[in-house]
Amino acid sequence: MSNLEKLNKVLCDIFDIKKVEDINDDLGPDEIEGWDSLGHVELITNLEEVFEISLDVVDISRMYTVGDIKKIVGKYGVEI
Repeated sequence: MSNLEKLNKVLCDIFDIKKVEDINDDLGPDEIEGWDSLGHVELITNLEEVFEISLDVVDISRMYTVGDIKKIVGKYGVEI
């Protein structure tokens, strides 16, 4: 499974997104109903587990969109 597929699976599982095709880099909390503070914590926990990384607090607070997530995990050596 590619890293993009892993990321999409995390997003679908946490935010109950039915179709992977609906995920794009511009999606954020305004477009994804379940992306609230609790959903964000769950997202971070899953990203760290799936990609075996430990995200910095500053990076966590800068995850505003799916595109941001891709860039930030890239800083930790995860190519998406």
